[in-house]
Amino acid sequence: MQRLHNVSFSRLALFNFIMLSLWGVVLRYMQLADLPFNYQYLLHAHSHFAFSGWMFLSIAFLIARLCGDGKLSAGFRWVLILAQVSAWGMLLSFSLQGYRAISITFSTLFVLVGFRMAYLVWKRKGLHIAVNPPARLLLNYALAFLCLSALGSFALGPLAALGMKASPLYQDAIYFYLHFQLNGFMELAVLGLLADGLPMGSMMTGDKRWLQIFTLSAIPLYAIFCLWSRPASPIWWIAGIAAGLHMLSWLIFARRYRHCWIQMSWLERVALLALTLKCLLQLAICFPPIGEWTFSNRNLIIGYIHLLTLGILMPLLIGQLIRLGCLPQNATTGRLLVVYMILVILYLALLFLQPFLSLFGVIIPVYQLSLFILSLLFFLWGVGLFTKACREIKY
Repeated sequence: MQRLHNVSFSRLALFNFIMLSLWGVVLRYMQLADLPFNYQYLLHAHSHFAFSGWMFLSIAFLIARLCGDGKLSAGFRWVLILAQVSAWGMLLSFSLQGYRAISITFSTLFVLVGFRMAYLVWKRKGLHIAVNPPARLLLNYALAFLCLSALGSFALGPLAALGMKASPLYQDAIYFYLHFQLNGFMELAVLGLLADGLPMGSMMTGDKRWLQIFTLSAIPLYAIFCLWSRPASPIWWIAGIAAGLHMLSWLIFARRYRHCWIQMSWLERVALLALTLKCLLQLAICFPPIGEWTFSNRNLIIGYIHLLTLGILMPLLIGQLIRLGCLPQNATTGRLLVVYMILVILYLALLFLQPFLSLFGVIIPVYQLSLFILSLLFFLWGVGLFTKACREIKY
C-alpha cells in the first residue's frame, strides 16, 4: 500500500505520452518503408493507449485531486492504477494480436475503470464542494458522457456475432465511442478543469442555459460521425443544427466570461482558439459537398482528431499540470511549450493542406517524410519534458 501511495501519476502520464509518440513514429515510418509489424494492430494500440494511458489517466488524476482537496484517496489511487494496467495491456495486446480475447479483456477493464471513476466522484459529491458552478456542470456532464461512450464499445461484440462487422452500423458504433470520449468526456473535462482555476464565480440563469446547450448539443452532434455513409437528409439536418448550436453556445459563453482571458496562460488561450476552429470545422462538415469531400480524405479525419487531441486537450492538460506544480514553471518549460506549439501547427498544417492542394493536382514534396520527422520530434519533445519534470519536481 505504501508503494501505491508513492506512485507519481503525473509522471506516469507523461511517460505514457512518450510511448504514445513512439508508436506514432513507427506508424509514420511504415508509410515510408516496410516493417515486420501489422499496421492496423499498431494503429488500434496507438489510439486506445492515447485514450487510456495519456488522456484518461491525466484527466482522472486531476479530477481525483479536486475531489480530495489536493490529495488522492485509496479508491481513486486504485482507479488510476487499474487504468494504467488496462492501458498497457491494450498497448501490448493490440500491437501483437489486434482485436482478440486479451485485448478485448483489457478494453473491458478500461470501461469498468471509467464507471468506477464516475461512481466515486458522484458518490462522494466531491465536485459539489470543491469546484465552482461552471466547472461542476462541465465535469459532471463529462463523466456522464464517459459512461455513455461505453455503449459504442459494448455494441461491437453483438454486431460482430451477427455478421455485421462490414456494415455501416459497426463503424457507427466505433464512432459513437470515439465521439463521446473525445467531444464528450475529454473536451468537457479539460474545460471544466480550466474553469475551476478561473474567477468565474456563480452563473446567472442565461450563462447556465448557454453552457447546458453547449454540453447537451454534444449528443446530437454525434450525427456528424454518421455522415460518412451518406445517410438520409434528416441526419444532415440534425448534424447541422447540433453543430450550429454547439458553436453558437460556445461563442456566447466564451464572450460572457471574456474577463477570465487575462487569467489564462498563452498556451490555454491558443487551446481555446483551437476549440473555436474545431467548432467551425464541425459546422462546415454539415454541408454535403464539404462533408463528402472530408470523409473521402483520410488526412482530414486524422487532422480533426489531432486538432482536438494535440491542439486542445494536451495544452489544457499541460496547463493544469503546471498549475498544480507537477511540471516546473520556468523559462525552459516556456521554451519547450513554444516548440510544442510550433510542432502542432506544422503537423496540422500538413494534414489539412495536402487534401486541399490535391484538388489542384499539387502534391507536397516529401510529404510522408515530413510527417515522420515531425512525429519523431514530438517523441523527442516528450522525452525532454519528462526528463525536466523528473529533475526539477520531487513528487
